[in-house]
Amino acid sequence: MSIHPRRHLISTLCALLAPGLAGASAQVPTPGERGPQIQAAAQAIGQAVREVQRLPGAFPAVSAVVVHGEETPLLLARGKLNAGHARTADANSRFYIASQTKSFVGLLAVELDAQGVLPLSTTLAEVWPGLRLPSPAEPADISLADLLAHQAPLRTDTLNLLSAYVRELPAADYPALLAEHTQAREPGFRYANLGYLIYGAALEARTGAAWQTQLQQQVLQPLQLRYVHARSSEVAQEALAWNHQWDGQHWLTTPPKPDALMHAAGGLYASSADMARWLRANLRLRSPSGRPSRTSFERAQRPVVEANLSDREFVCDGYSLGWYACGYRGHRVLMHPGSYRGAVSVSLLLPDLGVGLSFAVNSDSAIEGFALELMKAFIGLAHGDDSELARLRQAVDAYPGRLARLIESRREAVASARADPSWGGWAWRPTREELQAYVGEFESERLGRMTVRLGSDGLEARLGAMRLQLTPAREGLFGASGSEVEAAEAFEYEAEALRWRDHQFKRVSL
Repeated sequence: MSIHPRRHLISTLCALLAPGLAGASAQVPTPGERGPQIQAAAQAIGQAVREVQRLPGAFPAVSAVVVHGEETPLLLARGKLNAGHARTADANSRFYIASQTKSFVGLLAVELDAQGVLPLSTTLAEVWPGLRLPSPAEPADISLADLLAHQAPLRTDTLNLLSAYVRELPAADYPALLAEHTQAREPGFRYANLGYLIYGAALEARTGAAWQTQLQQQVLQPLQLRYVHARSSEVAQEALAWNHQWDGQHWLTTPPKPDALMHAAGGLYASSADMARWLRANLRLRSPSGRPSRTSFERAQRPVVEANLSDREFVCDGYSLGWYACGYRGHRVLMHPGSYRGAVSVSLLLPDLGVGLSFAVNSDSAIEGFALELMKAFIGLAHGDDSELARLRQAVDAYPGRLARLIESRREAVASARADPSWGGWAWRPTREELQAYVGEFESERLGRMTVRLGSDGLEARLGAMRLQLTPAREGLFGASGSEVEAAEAFEYEAEALRWRDHQFKRVSL
């Protein structure tokens, strides 16, 4: 794999991360040497997770997994997959793992490179001759490896919104989408979804097969991951975790992501049992079937670019093709988090110990901060530092305050937005007959077709998979929000058009 030397590459990381970057040269202790220590660490993590889950508003369901060699000291899958129903999680329930998808796609990419199917040195100009990009970005200078290492000097808001919340972006549309809806940025590492979105489209353009199909054939089937899915429609609904947000008293639920929103930067559901298999394969650098190869695992895990993600304790200053290379108190870690509205997850590998941790919940209730402390405590405990028990205790004790602050900040944001004088005091009280004038189909060149309909709860706007409730403010102006915990945004009607987020939608005559 070659990456252009202009992309601020690194040959080594700082001394914290330098020993055995790829993990292949590390002398991993056998499970027997560390077994009791890892067992104790896993038990402490499981106990902390259970304790937090008992708190109102934490998370309805959780998946927590620890692997060590061939052993699985912790496989915790419990709670309600949907807070409004009785279905409970088990080892085969699927949780949405969001951006952790990138580590799977990175492994796919290096395997296809090794097979000669799609070399990572391939440039965007070779994929799409005639592609136009915003200057000074040049298609001939951007390789697939650059995309997967977050090095492409491009950025976008439009494609992020569309792919994450609205609709599928067909691979055939990418030349036009990139020409119209990306902007140039300064070169260097910048974590974003765009590179993986483009890679997925480029893969289909060159092979004729969707990234989901290639991932199934080249990674999931060979690794015997039967309960990892790139299409939610493949899974019985009762086996899928719904996403949740806490409003301070009740759960607000969101259905599982539809296939149209399952993209190469964040589009996988996975079970606890299969996350254990995934962690184990990455630690052993081998597959039960022999594919992907050991070399592919090593290349996917090897840092190729400088990153800058640090809280002064947990330092991530390298990125591979789908994993952050990090250090914590001198210990080497590979890690990738994932988050989406109503879901948070993370996986980490400790290659020197042959130990891995996966954690996923179906809520976004101040979980990121708790998960970070959970990771730090686990790394320390796995290495025999019992002082980390105090950190774990503090993380559990601090969680109610974290959650209370999140709820309060959301309430303040909603109240602050609502108090803006531009809303006219929310004094408009239209009848249902008057609201009929605002119903219709509207089209945006940038975002596509929006439908406004009148339901039992008033006006609702639908933009692909996105749903917005419209609350009357003053004549012709509505407050649009996706849920009760989101601040209202202006949704204003003009002559035969409407405007939302600086996008104009023109009324369509039917």
